[in-house]
Amino acid sequence: MKLLCIGSSSRGNGYILQSSNGALLIERGMPLVEVKKALGWKLSGISGCVVSHRHKDHSKYLPEYLKFGIRALALEDVFASFPKLNRTFCKSIEPMHGYIVGGFKVYALPVVHDVPCLGFVIEHSEMGKLLFVTDTMMLEYRVEKLNHIMIEANYSDELLEDAISNGSTVSSTRERLLESHMELKTTEQILRTTDLTAVNEVVLLHLSGRHSDAVQFRDRIAKAVGKPVYVANPGIEINVSKLPY
Repeated sequence: MKLLCIGSSSRGNGYILQSSNGALLIERGMPLVEVKKALGWKLSGISGCVVSHRHKDHSKYLPEYLKFGIRALALEDVFASFPKLNRTFCKSIEPMHGYIVGGFKVYALPVVHDVPCLGFVIEHSEMGKLLFVTDTMMLEYRVEKLNHIMIEANYSDELLEDAISNGSTVSSTRERLLESHMELKTTEQILRTTDLTAVNEVVLLHLSGRHSDAVQFRDRIAKAVGKPVYVANPGIEINVSKLPY
Protein backbone atom coordinates (compact mmCIF):
# COMPACT_ATOMS: atom_id res chain seq x y z
CA MET A 1 0.00 0.00 0.00
CA LYS A 2 1.28 3.44 -0.95
CA LEU A 3 0.26 6.93 0.13
CA LEU A 4 0.69 9.51 -2.61
CA CYS A 5 0.39 13.21 -1.85
CA ILE A 6 -0.92 15.41 -4.67
CA GLY A 7 -1.32 18.57 -2.58
CA SER A 8 -1.58 19.55 1.08
CA SER A 9 -2.11 23.27 1.56
CA SER A 10 -4.63 26.06 1.15
CA ARG A 11 -3.86 25.92 -2.60
CA GLY A 12 -5.36 22.44 -2.81
CA ASN A 13 -5.49 19.11 -1.03
CA GLY A 14 -5.46 15.62 -2.47
CA TYR A 15 -4.12 12.22 -1.42
CA ILE A 16 -4.23 8.71 -2.82
CA LEU A 17 -4.14 5.40 -0.96
CA GLN A 18 -3.07 2.90 -3.60
CA SER A 19 -3.39 -0.83 -2.87
CA SER A 20 -2.50 -3.75 -5.13
CA ASN A 21 -6.03 -3.87 -6.51
CA GLY A 22 -7.59 -0.43 -6.05
CA ALA A 23 -7.20 3.15 -4.89
CA LEU A 24 -9.05 5.45 -2.52
CA LEU A 25 -8.82 9.20 -3.10
CA ILE A 26 -8.96 11.57 -0.14
CA GLU A 27 -10.15 15.12 -0.91
CA ARG A 28 -10.92 16.68 -4.29
CA GLY A 29 -9.04 19.94 -4.05
CA MET A 30 -6.64 19.13 -6.90
CA PRO A 31 -7.37 18.76 -10.65
CA LEU A 32 -8.06 15.25 -11.87
CA VAL A 33 -5.08 15.45 -14.22
CA GLU A 34 -2.78 15.41 -11.18
CA VAL A 35 -4.38 12.17 -10.00
CA LYS A 36 -4.02 10.72 -13.49
CA LYS A 37 -0.31 11.54 -13.50
CA ALA A 38 0.20 9.92 -10.09
CA LEU A 39 -1.65 6.75 -11.16
CA GLY A 40 0.07 6.38 -14.52
CA TRP A 41 -2.99 7.75 -16.35
CA LYS A 42 -5.12 4.82 -15.18
CA LEU A 43 -8.43 5.65 -13.49
CA SER A 44 -10.06 2.24 -13.70
CA GLY A 45 -8.71 1.12 -10.34
CA ILE A 46 -10.18 4.03 -8.34
CA SER A 47 -12.76 2.72 -5.86
CA GLY A 48 -13.99 6.16 -4.85
CA CYS A 49 -13.16 9.32 -2.96
CA VAL A 50 -13.94 10.76 0.46
CA VAL A 51 -14.16 14.53 1.03
CA SER A 52 -13.82 16.11 4.47
CA HIS A 53 -15.73 19.38 3.94
CA ARG A 54 -16.97 21.97 1.47
CA HIS A 55 -14.07 24.46 1.43
CA LYS A 56 -12.77 24.66 -2.11
CA ASP A 57 -9.18 23.68 -1.31
CA HIS A 58 -10.71 20.29 -0.43
CA SER A 59 -13.67 20.01 -2.81
CA LYS A 60 -13.23 22.39 -5.79
CA TYR A 61 -12.83 19.70 -8.45
CA LEU A 62 -15.64 17.42 -7.26
CA PRO A 63 -17.78 17.95 -10.43
CA GLU A 64 -14.82 17.09 -12.66
CA TYR A 65 -14.25 13.75 -10.89
CA LEU A 66 -17.96 12.92 -11.02
CA LYS A 67 -17.97 13.34 -14.80
CA PHE A 68 -15.55 10.41 -14.95
CA GLY A 69 -17.79 8.25 -12.76
CA ILE A 70 -15.60 8.42 -9.66
CA ARG A 71 -17.81 7.81 -6.65
CA ALA A 72 -17.82 10.52 -3.96
CA LEU A 73 -18.63 10.13 -0.27
CA ALA A 74 -19.13 13.37 1.65
CA LEU A 75 -21.44 15.29 3.93
CA GLU A 76 -24.65 16.56 2.33
CA ASP A 77 -23.25 20.04 3.04
CA VAL A 78 -20.47 19.39 0.50
CA PHE A 79 -22.80 18.34 -2.31
CA ALA A 80 -25.22 21.19 -1.55
CA SER A 81 -22.42 23.71 -2.10
CA PHE A 82 -22.39 22.85 -5.84
CA PRO A 83 -25.53 24.09 -7.67
CA LYS A 84 -26.96 21.69 -10.25
CA LEU A 85 -24.53 18.93 -9.32
CA ASN A 86 -25.14 15.58 -11.03
CA ARG A 87 -25.50 13.28 -8.02
CA THR A 88 -25.42 9.93 -9.80
CA PHE A 89 -22.14 9.01 -8.13
CA CYS A 90 -22.65 10.93 -4.86
CA LYS A 91 -23.30 9.33 -1.50
CA SER A 92 -24.12 11.51 1.49
CA ILE A 93 -22.48 10.25 4.68
CA GLU A 94 -22.89 11.05 8.36
CA PRO A 95 -20.52 11.32 11.33
CA MET A 96 -20.10 8.19 13.45
CA HIS A 97 -21.12 5.88 10.59
CA GLY A 98 -19.07 3.41 8.56
CA TYR A 99 -18.96 2.79 4.80
CA ILE A 100 -17.40 0.34 2.34
CA VAL A 101 -15.48 1.76 -0.64
CA GLY A 102 -14.02 -1.09 -2.68
CA GLY A 103 -11.52 -2.86 -0.42
CA PHE A 104 -11.50 0.06 2.04
CA LYS A 105 -13.60 0.50 5.17
CA VAL A 106 -14.19 4.15 6.03
CA TYR A 107 -15.52 5.43 9.36
CA ALA A 108 -16.46 9.12 9.58
CA LEU A 109 -15.46 11.15 12.65
CA PRO A 110 -16.86 14.61 13.46
CA VAL A 111 -14.18 17.30 13.87
CA VAL A 112 -14.25 20.98 14.81
CA HIS A 113 -13.89 23.42 11.90
CA ASP A 114 -15.75 26.59 10.86
CA VAL A 115 -18.02 24.52 8.58
CA PRO A 116 -19.27 20.93 9.01
CA CYS A 117 -16.20 18.71 8.63
CA LEU A 118 -15.13 15.08 8.98
CA GLY A 119 -12.04 13.11 9.82
CA PHE A 120 -11.74 9.50 8.69
CA VAL A 121 -10.59 6.18 10.07
CA ILE A 122 -9.70 4.07 7.04
CA GLU A 123 -8.98 0.33 7.10
CA HIS A 124 -7.66 -2.05 4.46
CA SER A 125 -6.20 -5.54 4.73
CA GLU A 126 -2.90 -4.39 3.19
CA MET A 127 -2.65 -1.26 5.34
CA GLY A 128 -4.27 -1.88 8.68
CA LYS A 129 -5.89 1.18 10.25
CA LEU A 130 -5.17 4.80 9.28
CA LEU A 131 -6.40 8.01 10.91
CA PHE A 132 -6.90 11.06 8.67
CA VAL A 133 -7.59 14.39 10.41
CA THR A 134 -7.31 17.82 8.83
CA ASP A 135 -8.89 21.27 9.17
CA THR A 136 -9.88 21.05 12.81
CA MET A 137 -8.92 22.92 15.96
CA MET A 138 -8.94 19.71 18.02
CA LEU A 139 -9.73 16.00 18.03
CA GLU A 140 -12.17 14.87 20.68
CA TYR A 141 -11.65 11.16 20.09
CA ARG A 142 -8.71 8.79 20.48
CA VAL A 143 -8.65 5.86 18.06
CA GLU A 144 -7.13 2.57 19.18
CA LYS A 145 -4.91 0.11 17.29
CA LEU A 146 -3.75 2.57 14.66
CA ASN A 147 -1.01 1.72 12.16
CA HIS A 148 -0.75 5.11 10.41
CA ILE A 149 -1.64 8.70 11.27
CA MET A 150 -2.21 11.62 8.88
CA ILE A 151 -2.82 14.74 10.98
CA GLU A 152 -2.91 18.48 10.50
CA ALA A 153 -0.14 20.69 11.93
CA ASN A 154 -1.21 23.96 10.36
CA TYR A 155 0.65 26.63 12.33
CA SER A 156 2.58 27.49 15.48
CA ASP A 157 1.55 30.28 17.84
CA GLU A 158 5.08 31.68 17.79
CA LEU A 159 5.32 31.96 14.00
CA LEU A 160 1.79 33.36 13.80
CA GLU A 161 2.59 36.07 16.35
CA ASP A 162 5.80 36.93 14.50
CA ALA A 163 3.85 37.34 11.27
CA ILE A 164 1.25 39.56 12.95
CA SER A 165 3.99 41.65 14.55
CA ASN A 166 5.83 42.27 11.28
CA GLY A 167 2.63 43.05 9.41
CA SER A 168 2.67 40.11 7.00
CA THR A 169 -0.50 38.68 8.60
CA VAL A 170 -3.53 40.64 9.83
CA SER A 171 -4.41 40.20 13.50
CA SER A 172 -7.90 38.84 12.71
CA THR A 173 -6.23 35.72 11.32
CA ARG A 174 -5.48 34.63 14.89
CA GLU A 175 -9.15 34.21 15.82
CA ARG A 176 -9.97 32.41 12.58
CA LEU A 177 -7.15 29.90 13.05
CA LEU A 178 -7.96 29.32 16.71
CA GLU A 179 -11.45 28.18 15.70
CA SER A 180 -10.63 26.19 12.58
CA HIS A 181 -7.10 24.74 12.34
CA MET A 182 -4.73 22.69 14.45
CA GLU A 183 -1.82 24.41 16.16
CA LEU A 184 1.44 22.48 16.48
CA LYS A 185 1.20 22.00 20.25
CA THR A 186 -2.32 20.59 19.83
CA THR A 187 -1.04 18.13 17.24
CA GLU A 188 1.71 17.07 19.61
CA GLN A 189 -0.69 16.68 22.54
CA ILE A 190 -3.06 14.51 20.51
CA LEU A 191 -0.20 12.25 19.46
CA ARG A 192 1.18 12.03 22.99
CA THR A 193 -2.22 10.91 24.27
CA THR A 194 -2.78 8.34 21.51
CA ASP A 195 -1.55 4.75 21.75
CA LEU A 196 1.22 4.70 19.13
CA THR A 197 2.43 1.16 19.83
CA ALA A 198 1.52 -0.16 16.38
CA VAL A 199 1.91 3.13 14.48
CA ASN A 200 4.48 2.94 11.67
CA GLU A 201 4.63 6.64 10.81
CA VAL A 202 3.02 10.05 11.24
CA VAL A 203 2.33 12.33 8.26
CA LEU A 204 1.83 16.05 8.94
CA LEU A 205 -0.79 17.74 6.77
CA HIS A 206 -1.88 21.18 5.61
CA LEU A 207 1.07 23.24 6.88
CA SER A 208 0.51 26.97 6.55
CA GLY A 209 2.68 28.76 4.02
CA ARG A 210 3.33 31.68 6.41
CA HIS A 211 2.94 30.27 9.89
CA SER A 212 4.79 26.95 9.78
CA ASP A 213 8.30 25.57 9.38
CA ALA A 214 8.29 22.09 7.85
CA VAL A 215 11.67 20.98 9.18
CA GLN A 216 11.02 22.36 12.66
CA PHE A 217 7.56 20.79 12.81
CA ARG A 218 8.80 17.40 11.57
CA ASP A 219 11.70 17.29 14.01
CA ARG A 220 9.61 18.39 16.99
CA ILE A 221 6.91 15.78 16.39
CA ALA A 222 9.48 13.05 15.69
CA LYS A 223 11.16 13.79 19.03
CA ALA A 224 7.80 13.73 20.81
CA VAL A 225 6.51 10.45 19.36
CA GLY A 226 9.64 8.43 18.55
CA LYS A 227 8.28 7.43 15.15
CA PRO A 228 9.20 8.34 11.56
CA VAL A 229 7.51 11.64 10.69
CA TYR A 230 6.89 12.99 7.18
CA VAL A 231 5.53 16.27 5.86
CA ALA A 232 2.94 15.81 3.11
CA ASN A 233 4.74 17.67 0.36
CA PRO A 234 3.38 17.28 -3.19
CA GLY A 235 4.93 14.28 -4.91
CA ILE A 236 5.96 12.43 -1.76
CA GLU A 237 5.28 8.69 -1.75
CA ILE A 238 5.13 6.79 1.55
CA ASN A 239 4.87 3.07 2.18
CA VAL A 240 1.80 2.60 4.38
CA SER A 241 1.64 -1.17 4.32
CA LYS A 242 0.62 -2.72 7.62
CA LEU A 243 4.05 -4.38 7.77
CA PRO A 244 6.34 -1.79 6.15
CA TYR A 245 9.33 -4.06 5.52
